[in-house]
Amino acid sequence: MPQAKRIVLASRPVGEPKPSDFRIEEIPVPAPGPGQVLLRTIWLSLDPYMRGRISDAASYAQRFQQSRLCQR
Repeated sequence: MPQAKRIVLASRPVGEPKPSDFRIEEIPVPAPGPGQVLLRTIWLSLDPYMRGRISDAASYAQRFQQSRLCQR
């Protein structure tokens, strides 16, 4: 089975985010089912509002959970 990489929030950044605040995990990619397609991400954009989602500070956006996949 093919493998994919995902970025997980390992710890809440203090100040500027640094690589140690995240970790990369390899996961198996399941085969698409009927009516599904498998896409490959080539470019990824991170918006400034993401800063509030990884921070402990009060924010209008719901925070990402540590050690969980960062998803919308």
